[in-house]
This record gives sequence, structure tokens and C-alpha cells, in this order.
Amino acid sequence: MDVLSMLGQGFLTILMPGNLIYLVGGVALGLIMGAIPGLTATMAIALLVPLTLYLSPTQAITMLLGAFNGGTFGGSIAAILLATPGTPAASATVGDGYAMARQGKAGKAIKTALVSSVFGCLTACVLLVLIAEPVAQYALQFGAAEYTILMLFALTIIASASGDSMVKGLMAGAVGLLFGVIGMDPVETIPRLTFGALKLSSGIDIVTMLIGSLALSEILVQIESFHKRKQGALLPPPSCPDDDKFTRKDFKRTWKTMLRSALLGSGIGALPGLGSSLAAWVGYDAAKRASKHPEEFGKGSIEGIAGAEAANNAVCGSNMIPLLTLGIPGDVVAALIIGAFMLQGLTPGPMIFREAAQDVYNIYAGVMVSNIVMAIITLLTVKLFTKISKLQPNVVLPCVCMFCIVGVYALNSSLFDVGIMLAFAVIGYFLQKFHFPPACMLVGFILSPMLEKYFRTAMQMSRGSVSIFFKNPLDWVLWVITAVSLFTILRGKYKRYKAAKAAEKAAEAPAE
Repeated sequence: MDVLSMLGQGFLTILMPGNLIYLVGGVALGLIMGAIPGLTATMAIALLVPLTLYLSPTQAITMLLGAFNGGTFGGSIAAILLATPGTPAASATVGDGYAMARQGKAGKAIKTALVSSVFGCLTACVLLVLIAEPVAQYALQFGAAEYTILMLFALTIIASASGDSMVKGLMAGAVGLLFGVIGMDPVETIPRLTFGALKLSSGIDIVTMLIGSLALSEILVQIESFHKRKQGALLPPPSCPDDDKFTRKDFKRTWKTMLRSALLGSGIGALPGLGSSLAAWVGYDAAKRASKHPEEFGKGSIEGIAGAEAANNAVCGSNMIPLLTLGIPGDVVAALIIGAFMLQGLTPGPMIFREAAQDVYNIYAGVMVSNIVMAIITLLTVKLFTKISKLQPNVVLPCVCMFCIVGVYALNSSLFDVGIMLAFAVIGYFLQKFHFPPACMLVGFILSPMLEKYFRTAMQMSRGSVSIFFKNPLDWVLWVITAVSLFTILRGKYKRYKAAKAAEKAAEAPAE
């Protein structure tokens, strides 16, 4: 009852006009920054951190978390309308979101993403309130070996996302893994694969890579289609009222997907270092495996959008678990928020529940209210966003290209980053031309640094012995989960292969 009363007091505090205005401002800024390619939620929070010096702890932290939540969802708007992930967390939404938009269902896709995002974050918030400390304590059991196995499990996503050709998917994934190791060796601290370019010593920025390989490559494809008089960037209007709505039927089809992805995203958010990008791909992959219509994924599946968006927004709430209870930042955003805590004279960790318990529950309430605020703002502005789909290709494409260049340049004020983005645009274009799945390259790139870091740390701890990966029951549980995951993927692909062969034989039979 004490928890409920403190949470209730937290809602009363957040809903005071003086506090609510900062929360609304944070969400609005996050939405705008997330929807513009390159201007991520992290950048929005970085801009807001200096302002927190003049605010109370509740106003400061809830404003930052509102920007994080709004920015994570905002990236899906650009992903759906422009095939451009506004944030790395929206990269898994691009395929199905933009495919739906090209079917005249842009409104449905955005509203599906909104409902899924709100559902995912609220689910994570409930878990945050109920099981924050137990989950965080369990996460402490994960060492370098356990994280290595977890990364290998995540790599099975490549097999799932490979489409019709497993070989092409694995090749694209290997290319992504290779790009991920460019930069400074994390152990020996020497540059590798930089070819003398000093600016590559810090590695390739994920935003630069995503915008180049997904957004600009799509622009090149659209320009080619436009000149061949095929369907260009112009998106068709809805063919019926339901194409612009998230209906009750849609909810019945996707609620299990949203719940599954929300729980997966919450678990990933509770483990430091994984982040919302990985959560989005894991949620998407889980949705595809559980779907009765996996063949629709990548071609406009509403379950694909729900799976990705519920998972990545669940991280917004659950990454507060290690931050508040252990003082460990789950990702870059959490590290910035820890800085804001410090500026307020608060130290995240077990003692914060004694020293500033009410502030903690105010933050819980603020994260929940930010979802409602985000939904209201989005519903009020969704028609404005969807007007983009009515613009001609010769208007849309240059504008998207400009946003991409400005957004990437703004990351580090570097024209070198713009050049890297253009290089990845060419790579992404040829991947699409020759039917290599870009998603596999993205997954490999995201996982590569973490896999290498944890693997090498584990091998150093064991002095080169692989026995460290089989020492305790938790390791064996993770190995079994990985094996089951891989077996499920291969069995599904084999079944689809047999079904396709049977269909070919059935089509050839009348001709004979």
C-alpha cells in the first residue's frame, strides 16, 4: 500500500502545471528530433541536460525521460513515411512501415507504431515499479561469458531476417560484423582497418551507417524507379477509412505480439549495454517467428511494426532498472540521465530509495504520463506528418537528402561523416539491387562491438580457455535457448522451402 500511495503522490506531483509543462516540452522536442533523420533522442537529451541545472529533480529527470520516450517513437515516423530511420531504434520498423505506407496505409502504420510504443513503455513501467530491484540483482549474475552467449543468440536474428536466401543473409551479416570492428582495438588500443584515416579510429557511427544504408540508398532506388516511370516516392492515399486507423481487429491481431515484445524489450533494457536498437530487432524477430503469416514480414506486416516498436520503447522504462537500483547506465541515454541526477545532488544506486524515495516514484509516474502526452501530441499532428506522403518525388527526395546530410553533419560537425554516409548509401543501394537483405548487415554491425568486447574479456579472464562459457547453469540455459532459436529458424525455412517446391510442382502439373 505504501508503494501505491507514493506512486499516487507521484502522479499528483507530475500533473501540477509547473511540472507538466516541462514533461510536455521534453516529449515534443524528442518527437521532433526523433522524426528528423540524424537528430536522435540522445541529441535531444544532450541539449536539455544544461537546462536541468535550473529545475527540480522531478522536473529535470521527467523532462529528459519524456524526450527519450518521444525521440524513440519519433524515429518511426520518418521510418514509415520516408524509409528513413529517424533513430537507430527505428531501423527495424523501416521495412514493414514504409511498405504499408506505399500501400496507402501510412496512417495505420503510424498509429500502430504509436499504440505499440505506448503499450511497450507502460508495460515496462509496471515491471519497473514491481520488480526493479529483483531484476537488477539477477542482471548482476551476467558476466562477460553470459553476455557473449547472449550476443550469439542475438546473431540468430540474421538467419531469421535473411529472407529467401540464407547464404546472402549470412554474407550481409558478415559484412556488418566486419564494419563493426573498424576503429580502435578495445584491448590492444591500436587502430585497425582504418587505412590511415585518423577519423576512423573511433569507429563508424551507427547513425551515419543507418542513414546511409537505409535512407540514402532508398533515395537512390526511388530516383532510379522515378526515371524508369515506375512507382516513386509519392505515397498513395488510403483506399478506405480503415487504412487510416488502428482498428479493433488490428489490436486483436497484434496484442500478443505487443505483449511479447514489451516483455523482451523490458528484459533487454534491464541488462546494461544492450539498448533499444537490439531490442527492436529481437522484438521484430520474435514477432516473425510467432506469426501465422511470416511471409508478410518486410512487405507491410502490421505485426512487424508492433513487434519492433513495443520492444524498443519498452527499453525507455526498463533501462531505469539498472540505473536506479545499481547506478549502472544501460546505454548512452542512461549515462546522460545519470549526469542529470548528479547535477541534482542525487546518486543513483540502492541508497536512492532511502534518500529520495518520493523523487523515484515521481519519476515512475512521469514516465507513464509521458506516454499519454506522446499519444496526444502524435494524434494531433499525425495528419500534418502524413501530408508528406502527398508531396511529389521531386520535392520529397531532395528534402530527405538534405535532412540526412544535415543530420549526419550535426553529429560531429564533420564532413568526413557525410562521406561515410554516402559510401554506405552506395553499399545499401547495391545490396538492394542484388537482393542482399540490408537488415542482416545492420544486425551484424550493431552486435559486432559488443560481441567482440565480451568475448575477448571472457577469454582474458579464462586465459584462453573456452570452458568459461560452460561453467554454470545460467550458461547452459543460454546455450539451450540459442540452439532452440536456431533450430526453430532452420525448421521454418525448410518448411517454407518445401511449400514453395510443392507450389511449383502444382503449377507445372497442368502444363504437362
